[in-house]
Amino acid sequence: MESDQGQLLKDITSFLEKNKIPYMITGAWSVIFYGRPRASHDIDFVVEIHEHDIDRIIKIFNTLSQEFLIQQDLIKDAILEKKMFNILHLSSMLKLDFWILQDDEFNKLRFSRKKKEKILNQNMHIASPEDTILKKLLWYEESKIEKHIVDAAFVYQIQKENLDKKYLIKWAKKQKTTKLLKELSTIDLEKHY
Repeated sequence: MESDQGQLLKDITSFLEKNKIPYMITGAWSVIFYGRPRASHDIDFVVEIHEHDIDRIIKIFNTLSQEFLIQQDLIKDAILEKKMFNILHLSSMLKLDFWILQDDEFNKLRFSRKKKEKILNQNMHIASPEDTILKKLLWYEESKIEKHIVDAAFVYQIQKENLDKKYLIKWAKKQKTTKLLKELSTIDLEKHY
C-alpha cells in the first residue's frame, strides 16, 4: 500500500508531465530514492517556469481539484522573483513546494542533469545523486541543520560506486563545501536510521 505522499507524488508528476511543465524531484524524496529511508513533511520540485508562462501556469494549477489550497498571487510572485511557491493537499495536509529554476550556472546544470527513473512504478524526473549531495551540502552550509549533511552522507555512501566524483569535487570546490564533501564518508549512518 502506498503512502499518501507516494500517491500524491505520482499524481503531481503526472499532472506536471501532462501539462508540459519541466520538473525534477529534489529534497527528501531524492534522498529517499538514492538511499536514506526517512519521513518528510513535504515534496519538493524544481520547475522550469518563465514570466511569460504565468497566466498559463495559474490556469493549469487552478484545474487541480478542490483538494488543494492554491494561492494564485503566491504563484505569480514566485515566478517573477524566481523563488518558491507551495500548494497544500488539504485532506493529508501535505505541502508541495515548487522551486522556480534559478538562472545561475549550477542550478541550470543540475536541472539539465536530472534523471528519468522509475519511482513507485512510474517514470519520474529526479535530481541526480551528485546534485542531491551538492545541494544538501549547500543547505547544511547555510543552515547548520544536521539532517542536511546526514542526507548527503547517506546518498554519498550508498551511491559511492555510481557517483561522478570529478563532478562532485569540482562543484564542491566552486560552492566552497569541499571540507564537508570529504566528511561524508566518515559519518556513521547507523546512528541515523
